[in-house]
This record gives sequence, C-alpha cells and structure tokens, in this order.
Amino acid sequence: MGVSVEDIKKLRAKTSAGMGLCKEALEKSDGDMDKATEYINERSDVIGRLHNLTGAKIGLCKLALEETEKNFEKAVELIKEKGWDEPIEPECEIGNGVIDSYLHGTDQKLASLVEVKCKTDFVAKNDEFKAFAHELSLQVAAMKPKFISKDKIDQKELDELLDTFRKEVKAEGKPEEMAEKIVEGKLNKYYQENCLLQQKWFKDESKTMQNLLDESMTKLGEPLEITRILYWEFGK
Repeated sequence: MGVSVEDIKKLRAKTSAGMGLCKEALEKSDGDMDKATEYINERSDVIGRLHNLTGAKIGLCKLALEETEKNFEKAVELIKEKGWDEPIEPECEIGNGVIDSYLHGTDQKLASLVEVKCKTDFVAKNDEFKAFAHELSLQVAAMKPKFISKDKIDQKELDELLDTFRKEVKAEGKPEEMAEKIVEGKLNKYYQENCLLQQKWFKDESKTMQNLLDESMTKLGEPLEITRILYWEFGK
C-alpha cells in the first residue's frame, strides 16, 4: 500500500525514528501506527530514540523502559510524569572546571587536552570530577574524535556528508526505498567514530561517553560541559 508523507511525519514525531525506517514500518504494517511503532522498536536503538525524543538522560531512559516493560509510549509518559524530560541545564559558570591533559608513551609524541566546566568550585576540586576529565583525555588520545558531539558539526559540513553518503548509496545501486535508511546508518556510524560523546568508551564498549557524562552529572549533582578538546600528534 502507499504511505503518505503525513503519516511518516506523524510516526517520526511519535517514535523519533528516521524517515526511512518510519516509511518501511508503515509499509510493513499496512499503515497501522501501533504495529509500525512495534516494528521500529524491534529494529532500532530504543534508548537512543527515547533520549532524543524526551531529552532525558540515558540512564533515566533505561530505567523508564524497565519500569514500563519496554513499552516505548508508556516510557515517554513516565519520563514526563516524573519530570525527567527536563535535563540538567548544560550552561556552566565561567571560571569553574579543569583542563586535563594526557601525554602518551615514553617518546611523548601524542598528546590530548580536554576542557571540562562545572558550576561550582567545590565540584571543580572533586576527585571524581578530575577522574572523569582524565577519562575524557584518555578517550580523545585513543579514539581521536573530531567533534565534542554531533550537535557541534557545522550544518554545511553535515549537508556535504549527507550528499556524499547519498551519492555512495546511489553508486552502490541500492533500492530507492532503502536509500534513506542506509544513509541514516552511514551518518550514525560517522557520529560514533568522530564525535566524542557518541563514541563508545574504549575501556567498556557497553557505554558511550555520553553515558559517562550523564553518570558523572548524576553523581556530582550539577551540570558538566565539555567545552574544548584537542588531539595533537607529533609531525601531523
């Protein structure tokens, strides 16, 4: 059956899934919104979509899904009921925080720097805060991210990336109905490889650096913000 653009947009607003996956879900479920939602939940990152849709921290999204027996819509309602959709404001007062550095190996030819801000001087001097900043420095040295997060990528550069991915998919001769889903997959992979907060923690790949940031804010009880990163390799 044909799927209208309006229904695709409606399902995207409901699930925070990509347009390609929403179209596929509606086609597979003959336009039934509930079945299409189930289809999406079985085939995509539910926690990531819940986080994108509500703004709640990853840990709280996981908790909401557990408490609602993995019912996406009920999890959204629970997050709103508990006020978890009002994340800690990332704005930080200037003057509180640290710059952490890491110099690799005896030859000292690889270094990383990270600037992390917090709200109070008390947290800036906290050992857990300093340990978190150092983990970020180690991650930057190990994984060489280009950006702090996907939100920091310039729109022009993002448009150029999408254009490149679409050309690659077209050149590969992929079916048109799958094209946008494949492009979305390529973009997500790019984020995971090049954006610090979207990267998997090199010490434990079950967590992302965003997970570590969320956990640190919860432990320390105030907003933290990664404001600058630098990776520097001798001769490059």
